[in-house]
Amino acid sequence: NRWLHVTLDTVRLPDGQIYEYTTIRRDKAGVAVAVINAHGQILIEQEYRLPVGQVVYQLPGGLADVGEDLVDSMRRELREETGLLAGELHHLGSFWNNPASSDGQCHVFLCRDFQGGGPTHHDTAEFVAWEWRDPDWVKARVADGSIRDRVVLCALAYLWLAGEIA
Repeated sequence: NRWLHVTLDTVRLPDGQIYEYTTIRRDKAGVAVAVINAHGQILIEQEYRLPVGQVVYQLPGGLADVGEDLVDSMRRELREETGLLAGELHHLGSFWNNPASSDGQCHVFLCRDFQGGGPTHHDTAEFVAWEWRDPDWVKARVADGSIRDRVVLCALAYLWLAGEIA
């Protein structure tokens, strides 16, 4: 479909055995942004996710169009989901979503330079709410298991490594 492709590859393992490997391939890279306001708060979204059957905490983001610059993609996604207009974005890092089964990767950005007030343009299946939260609140939700989204977890690690949060 337009989101992913599933391939079955027959491979020879190092011990000589033949194995059928299932891989989820993506043509599009993921992008996400940790938006931090002047008070040091992080923008956190909530959205219902059908595969896990619950509302999850997440960061603004989505998929870059094929050939689209990642920064342009991140600006577009942030504007569509929140109405915020990003100025300067800093690339914090990237990670594989699950290299055991997929070649998909996600790029995480930091945005402290933004303006608000624009309209949102959600995709048909997007029902997003967002709010500003202190980093300690976010970390506490990770610790108690309320936040389990890999993008939020990786973004927190990148923010910590960059000295943006303690």
